[in-house]
Parts: sequence; structure tokens; C-alpha cells
Amino acid sequence: MSQPTSNRTILRYLAGIYRGSAAGRMAGVARDFTIDYESFLRRIDAADGDARELAERELAMAARESGGCLQIDRQRKSHQPTVIRLSRDGGESWLFGEIGECAPTEERRILADQFRSAAACEVPERWRDGWESWCLALAGHARDGGGVQPFRRGDPEGNAMLLRAIVGVLNWDTPGLVRYASAAITGDSKQLQALEPRLLTALAAITGRTTLAAFGIHSKPRFVTIHGPLTLVYPSATLDCGVMPAPLSLAEPNIVRATGCTTGARLCRIVENEDTFHALAAASPPDVLLLLSSYAGSAVRALLAALPQSLRILHFGDADPAGSDILRDLREKSGRDIRPLPVGYPCDASATAASRPLTAAEKRMLRTLLACDLPDDTRSHLESLQASGRLRAHEQEHIPIPVVLAAIGAAMRG
Repeated sequence: MSQPTSNRTILRYLAGIYRGSAAGRMAGVARDFTIDYESFLRRIDAADGDARELAERELAMAARESGGCLQIDRQRKSHQPTVIRLSRDGGESWLFGEIGECAPTEERRILADQFRSAAACEVPERWRDGWESWCLALAGHARDGGGVQPFRRGDPEGNAMLLRAIVGVLNWDTPGLVRYASAAITGDSKQLQALEPRLLTALAAITGRTTLAAFGIHSKPRFVTIHGPLTLVYPSATLDCGVMPAPLSLAEPNIVRATGCTTGARLCRIVENEDTFHALAAASPPDVLLLLSSYAGSAVRALLAALPQSLRILHFGDADPAGSDILRDLREKSGRDIRPLPVGYPCDASATAASRPLTAAEKRMLRTLLACDLPDDTRSHLESLQASGRLRAHEQEHIPIPVVLAAIGAAMRG
């Protein structure tokens, strides 16, 4: 295969167009590949001027040197060029040899061989028939130019990695977390998660199983941190979280496997900032249940779903657009009527001096939020922010804990 030279730029453009054509994608095309001469020049931005002169000179030279593989059809009378023609017999091989790249037909053969070889890999007996038939079907699609999802044409290394990952998961027999499994299977603790959507597509086609957990490969559990009166009931035990003097983190499985969830709290308070959460945990009344949450993870959603529907839930977050967006997320994902804690942010001279203009991203977020279903007091706050265009002291830490406790007390009395 010859190496590309400086006068082969035009052939690279032609090869790129050929790759995307039926002749480049499919096997068994029984006619020459053709493209309108003027259309080709327009597509490569060489329809006139110096660019056209150079392109036409390179095309003519390539045609002369191609041994008939590349031809330029012309009108009989005017001799004006009309069509660029690449011969079906040897044209593809010549073209890609000139630019030093693997031809599509050869790429299809290599990919088909890759799938045929993979069919011989050792997998458990229960998956053997499904694995072999799937690999051989992919080999046929690769050879004929059909779809090879979740693999990618032109990416042999990536395809080899995905095949190794699939075989590794099929052979996995020890329950473990995904990063440990990934390190053992691929040598990279993050590779299985990067491949997961494509990996699950393959595993579903081979086995009918649609999660890594079905093979004993588990994601790290999600947690929610709480403080206050909460009791989780299990078939043979009861967990009274309220007796704990300090905040407690609950893994999602411990929540969803409970057969009951009760609370003596009169109010549930969701707190965005971790430092503020711990300060409130040390000082809140015993009949307030505190949850630490930014955007609603699965463990937070599970606990909110388990709490009694009669329990009133308030959110205490930052007063910037992101704080309101967290409230929106909690409301939408939990389906509960979570409202903001009515506590005023400081309006003194120091807060005014520390104010800053809203960023472009914050302005976009404001417009999006104002189109959502939000409580009236949140909406009025956002409208005020939009009108002023500035943020003053907006973080939770600007409000003294006694002021927050007073607001919680007022909310409980209300």
C-alpha cells in the first residue's frame, strides 16, 4: 500500500464521500461508484477560483495515474467533465491504497473476522448458544455492511475492549461492586461504567438480562443522611434512628427493604448544605426530622416515598437560582408538595456590598425555573432576582442558626 503524497488531498475527499455511500458501506455493489463532477467540487468547497484549479489538476493527474481505476466522464462535444467514476473492479483498493488507509471492504472483513473469533471465547454453558449465534450473526452483518450495534465500524480496539467486557461479565461469578469487577475484567476500574449502555444492549441480546446486577455486579449503594425521629420496620427487627445522638446515613437498600416507615416528627426539613445540616442537627427540636440533600438521589427519593404522606416537608437551600432548582428537582422527582422554609436572607449593608451580577447561566436557569410549577413564594423570589439582576448574600451560612430555628418553630406552629 503506497503512502499518501502531498498531491493526494483530493483523493482523501473522494474517499470520505465513498465511505458514506452505498458502495462504501455495503458488500456486493455491482456497479461503478459515480458522483457528479460539479457537485463534488461544491462539496469540497472548490467550485471556483484557485481551489477549483488545484482540485481539477489533482483529479486529472490521479485519473491518469490510476490505470483506469479513476475516470472522469466528459461530454462528447464540449469535452466538459460531467462525472467522476471509480471502477467497481479495483477502484476501491486503488483509492485507499493511494491515501494509505484501510479500504471499507477490508475493514468489513476484519470486523467480521473479529466477531467470528469472539464466538470461540469461553463463556458459561448456559450462555454458550446465545453467545455463538449472536457473534456469528454480527459477523454476517459486518461482512455485508449491515448494522453491528452496539459495536462501531472503524474502531477495532474499542470493539475488542467491548467484546472482552461482555465475555468478562458473562463469566463473572462473584458478587461485587462495579469498580472491582471492572478492574478485574478490563484492567480499568471505570471502564465498565463507561461501556455500560453498549454493554447492556449486548447482554440483553445474548441473555435477556438487562442489568449488571443480574450478573452479580452492583453499583455502589446510594445513601441519605438523616437526623431525628424515624423508625424503619423489617420482618424480624425494628431500627429506631431517633435514638442516635448524631446524624445517620442510610443506604438505599435499607430503606426499600423495610416493610414499614414511621416517624414522630411534626415536620421534615430538607437541608442543602452539609455544614448547616450538622449545625441544625445539634440544635433542632426532637420532633423535627432532618434530611441532607442537594439534587434528589435515589436514596433520598426512596425515603421521601416511604415517609407518611401527611408529613409536612420544607426545604432550606441557598437563595440563588441553583437553590431553587434543587427544590424543583426534589418536588418533581418525589411527587411531594415540598415548600421552601420561610426564612429571610440578610439585607444589611455588608450583604449589599457583597452582591454581584447574575451570571449568564444563572439568568438562563431563572427563565427555565419561572416556567416550572413552583410555590408562590419561590416564584416571587425568583422574579425579584430576575428584576434586580443581582445576588446578595445567598448562601445558607449567611443566616445564623438561631434565626433558622426560629423559622422552623414558626413553621411548626403554623
